Amino acid sequence: MSILKIKIYKRTETGKNENNRLRKDGKVPVNIISNGKSTPGAVIASEINKVLDSGIRPASLITVEMEGESATTQVFVKEIQRFPATNEVRHIDFYRVTPGRKIKAKIGIQTTGQAKGSKSGGQFVHVIHEISVKSIPEDLKDLLILDVTNLEIGQSIKVSELPVPKSWEILINGDPIVTSVNKTKAILAAERTEKLAEKDKGKGKAPAKAPAKAAAPAAKKK
Repeated sequence: MSILKIKIYKRTETGKNENNRLRKDGKVPVNIISNGKSTPGAVIASEINKVLDSGIRPASLITVEMEGESATTQVFVKEIQRFPATNEVRHIDFYRVTPGRKIKAKIGIQTTGQAKGSKSGGQFVHVIHEISVKSIPEDLKDLLILDVTNLEIGQSIKVSELPVPKSWEILINGDPIVTSVNKTKAILAAERTEKLAEKDKGKGKAPAKAPAKAAAPAAKKK
């Protein structure tokens, strides 16, 4: 997981006028949510835009330096509000995590490599692109990289086979397929033809001969 950092400045005043003043000063109003409480703050707009533009994901942890506090803390983005006309960030809610306490997060799944079965004519399918998990912050990942290089035709990778930390609790029903290499219609048709040929061979049947050509009609006597 990439390390993201931001400084949050404290603010005591809230409300529409205060928020507009912050934006004029190049800052974005934020709230830090923890244990059911919300603490108001502000971040420099240019700095938070760099963090957001870096490809931040729902499970990306951000290391925060709070104004007036010596120790850093970690948060993830809970909600981002933007101005519809300009798409500029209007307000952000951060959720502060507690070390050792599990949190819910959505983790993206990305594949790498080209499946062997795909090279052999199979159809590669990526079914699940994101999973919900419960994890302690120390084991949290914002993205799972799944190597599919050795996947042959007819093989699949299920949720239970994902390379995840032991502390993770995956919130999903059953054990669905994440990715697979399926047989194409052409492969299935070739297999049926081969099975029929073997079946006929086992019964001792000779391959059917082509019908004899009809004799040419006799020439009429003059």
